[in-house]
Amino acid sequence: MKTVVLHGSPRKDGNSDTLVKYFLQGLRTSGISEIKEFYSNDLDISPCQMCGSCNKPERIELTPHNCIISDDMHPIYAAFAEANIVVFATPIIWGYMTAQLKTVLDRLEALASDRYFGHKTFVVIITCWHHHETLVAFFKRAIESYFKDVQLHTIIYCSWDQNSRNDRHVLTCNEKLQEAYELGRTVGKNMHIRIRKKR
Repeated sequence: MKTVVLHGSPRKDGNSDTLVKYFLQGLRTSGISEIKEFYSNDLDISPCQMCGSCNKPERIELTPHNCIISDDMHPIYAAFAEANIVVFATPIIWGYMTAQLKTVLDRLEALASDRYFGHKTFVVIITCWHHHETLVAFFKRAIESYFKDVQLHTIIYCSWDQNSRNDRHVLTCNEKLQEAYELGRTVGKNMHIRIRKKR
């Protein structure tokens, strides 16, 4: 069983990265240890050009390396295609995911079929100050409602303290860290069950 993590934050060890760390700790308790992490801010990834090359008949069989753009996205294609569990982790900026993660997600259009998105477990980790509903709704609409036999889990951490008017790092919130850890354990156990049922 394989897991791929797509980090959207430009700040390593920030809230979203920390929640990923605790999620993966829980995941590893079930024996899932083949994990690849990609930090989108560190990669050279060009925006999707909407050229349609990935959908041309002569390129379809080249999937998951069917995008005509040659850059750091191709290792993500390979890891995503093989993954059973996919984690998207991002803070919210102006009500949406970071530009870095959105660029990666746009390029995943080259794999947008049940062949590569279907039958996976997706975990979306969102950190924010205020509103997160629009982004949660996006993932439900674009993944949970669109592809076959997928499971979607979300972890939301609002770091803005209305009383003190301060931003609180998630390390100060043991309850949220435990939530991420327990979700990792649950996802790992459920993945073993799903795979056994397919055999």
